[in-house]
Amino acid sequence: MKRILGLVIMLGLAAAPAMAQKVTIDYSHEYDFDSIETFQYVDTKESNVQGNSLMADRVVGMIKKELIEGGLQEVESNPDIFVTYHFTTAERTSYSTTSFGYGGRWGGYRGWGGGAGSSYTTENNYVDGTLIIDAYDSKEKKMIWRGTGTVTVKAKPEKKIKQVENILTKLGARWEKILAGEGK
Repeated sequence: MKRILGLVIMLGLAAAPAMAQKVTIDYSHEYDFDSIETFQYVDTKESNVQGNSLMADRVVGMIKKELIEGGLQEVESNPDIFVTYHFTTAERTSYSTTSFGYGGRWGGYRGWGGGAGSSYTTENNYVDGTLIIDAYDSKEKKMIWRGTGTVTVKAKPEKKIKQVENILTKLGARWEKILAGEGK
């Protein structure tokens, strides 16, 4: 029973990196973020979510919603900041090895030993996707903020949407800490 429990725990730990969600930010420490009142979303050629315009429209809508709920106003011209996003993907592979076996020793202190065992390795292919959101000062055309969130991409659109929502929520929480003077 202990071996089976140990095996389950090891398999869970091996799979954990593939399920983790990592969110990071970087920003200009000298910039006056309190002065930002308006934004304008701008598309880039990388904003197409690998040719899926349905998902691209959803992501843009979610970003705008977060900015508006955060107190910014969307404008068509002369914004304080420009906001855009893009995705990157990387195919990854993880390996899990499971070993089963038994051993023994017969014949006392100087007896002979023996045992048998086998190992089984499985390959798991997955895609890591990173959502990158950039904000630029509109006057200086200089990047002032970058937020990134990396996840193992789910196959179903509903789950992908939830992943983007989770990234935006975490980035928003980090943004609030910066505005409150609490750093990253």
